[in-house]
Amino acid sequence: MTFREPLEPRPMVQRRLLDYVRPAAAKMALGLLLTAVASLATIAYAWAVKELISAVTRHSLNTLWEALLFAVGLNILKNAAQYGGGYTLTTVGQQVVATIRADVFRRIQYLPLHVFDRWRSGELMSRFDNDVTLMANGVQAMPLFASAALTLVGALIAMFSIDWQLTLVTIAVAPVVSYAVMRFSLLLRRLTNVSLTRIADLNAILQESIESMRVIKAFAREPHEVRRFTERNDAYLGASMKLAQITLTQTPVVDFVVTVGLLVLAGFSFYELVVGRKSPAQLGAFFTLAIAASNPINQLTNYFGDLNKAYIGSSRIFEVLDLPVEVRDAPGARTLAAVRGAVEFRDVRFSYDGGVEVLRGVDAAVAPGDVVALVGPSGAGKTTLVNLVPRFYSPTRGVVYVDGFDIAEVALGSLREAIAIVPQDPQLFSDSIEQNIRYGRLEATAAEVEAAARLANAHDFIVTFPEGYATKVGARGIRLSGGERQRIAIARAILRDPRILILDEATSSLDARSESLINEALARLFVGRTTFVIAHRLSTIRRATAILVMSEGVVAEQGTHAELLARGGVYAQLYETQVLQLTGT
Repeated sequence: MTFREPLEPRPMVQRRLLDYVRPAAAKMALGLLLTAVASLATIAYAWAVKELISAVTRHSLNTLWEALLFAVGLNILKNAAQYGGGYTLTTVGQQVVATIRADVFRRIQYLPLHVFDRWRSGELMSRFDNDVTLMANGVQAMPLFASAALTLVGALIAMFSIDWQLTLVTIAVAPVVSYAVMRFSLLLRRLTNVSLTRIADLNAILQESIESMRVIKAFAREPHEVRRFTERNDAYLGASMKLAQITLTQTPVVDFVVTVGLLVLAGFSFYELVVGRKSPAQLGAFFTLAIAASNPINQLTNYFGDLNKAYIGSSRIFEVLDLPVEVRDAPGARTLAAVRGAVEFRDVRFSYDGGVEVLRGVDAAVAPGDVVALVGPSGAGKTTLVNLVPRFYSPTRGVVYVDGFDIAEVALGSLREAIAIVPQDPQLFSDSIEQNIRYGRLEATAAEVEAAARLANAHDFIVTFPEGYATKVGARGIRLSGGERQRIAIARAILRDPRILILDEATSSLDARSESLINEALARLFVGRTTFVIAHRLSTIRRATAILVMSEGVVAEQGTHAELLARGGVYAQLYETQVLQLTGT
């Protein structure tokens, strides 16, 4: 999903950024103070120039040496204060960026699953990467912006004290400069947002292609993917070039206006000198201040562009931070303890989009320790139903009970502690085999990890690797076979020791040997646990103590294997079809 809504108003973004800065207000104030000292030292050069010119006109060597020493002292003070202020302000800014980055990651971890159904993962990655980078660039520009702004203000005040008329002539170009900066800022904000949207599209396509590489190659769609990427890449290039054009145009335009202002000032100044109203020393000091004021104007336009981009990045980041998190616990939520595993669905209805119902009034009761097989055609609602048990989604109507408690009213952490899931495509992390198994219970010992691997029939293949349990599995477990990944996932579930187990077609894509080993491991895992199995394999279905036959979002039939066969209904027809497929008749 890509957001197209208007960005958050600037005052709101600034207010939220200030909330992040507030804990470091004292350090921020120190940085600004040191920056102000550096700016004052820069402005004080005008006095040194005035004394140098006076020394020449008065032929005073003492005044000359004093002015030179004063200028050297000012330079040392300016650089030291500028370094201290810049380092302090950068430290504050980087701490703010690090805090926001951590908050974004934390928010992503706690987003409900339906958000990931709508958002492309590449879009979230782009917000986390590119937008935070823009914020970091803005942070780097912040101390320079502060220094330039303070120097400009101080120089103008000093110029007024010397000659207010010449100062008014100098700042006559200010409205033109302000208008130019404002127009460029609006263009920069709009084009930056477009550019960020385009790079998010690129990231999404790249990630999708990497994750779907087997499918791409299987259908020989490499040229199609290249074309698709090229189209998005060209769109990003166009947006980037427009952004670069505006950025590069801003500086010469502002520089031209400022230069014209300085030339007008020069004409008035020399007129003042010719008619005798100003001395060379006074004009020297005034021109030094005018130059000190003109440089920050050019600098401010550049820094203002960086800050504008940082504002756009901040707005997009706050969109992520404003996404709703999972409803963790209702007020007074009960903590589930000593879970037995009784599960009941009472008139459960569910819709993903608020319209079409995937579940249409499911009623079912599962006793502790039951192995329940969910069968039925694709789209019947099997996976949706089991996803309600760990509260990945909440029913739009009806109630799911665990041990007699409405799961909407229990502490989410205690509910999920009692549940383990073994999906059809096990999700492994790019870490060692040991750490992937330990993910089921982080405090488990190495001996407990090995014991779980043995029960999952995984130990024997693990020890064949040169590094054993320390073997890195690669991204998503790519270095392991499908059966090996599945056994690692089962070991992880065994280590968790759940009271409720969910298997989502865990053996559907395995060869006979791997399936045999996994079924043996699953038989150990089933003992003493309430188990939901979404499967089509007869071996799994036959082990079930109860079968729920799903059809068009309702439980069409339920009972044991023998009972359902005897009825000759939907299950019997599915079973007969599968037997015919297996026998080839």
